[in-house]
Amino acid sequence: MIRRLIGIALLALLANAAYHVGLVWVHYQSFKDGVRETALFAGTKTDDALKDRVMELAEQNSIPIDRDYVTVDRAGGAVTISASYVEMVPVVPGYPRSWQFDIVGR
Repeated sequence: MIRRLIGIALLALLANAAYHVGLVWVHYQSFKDGVRETALFAGTKTDDALKDRVMELAEQNSIPIDRDYVTVDRAGGAVTISASYVEMVPVVPGYPRSWQFDIVGR
């Protein structure tokens, strides 16, 4: 009986961790794709307009990023957008883990 309760508790912890990690991962992937697309189709848009678009993408995907951590570089006609943020993920209830995400869109 106790083994079953421990097994159920461990299964619940694993399901909780998978849910939270999966949610953060899906948001990260969507944000990363949007940043790459923004860089790819930057054209003649200003750096501020590109940063505004990245911040819109961050808001749509619940990404906790500050505008200061978004950079736009132009070299040889190509645009590179870099962004970095840290997100606290509650892998185990009461013990969040911080994960750093770095994105480079070209």
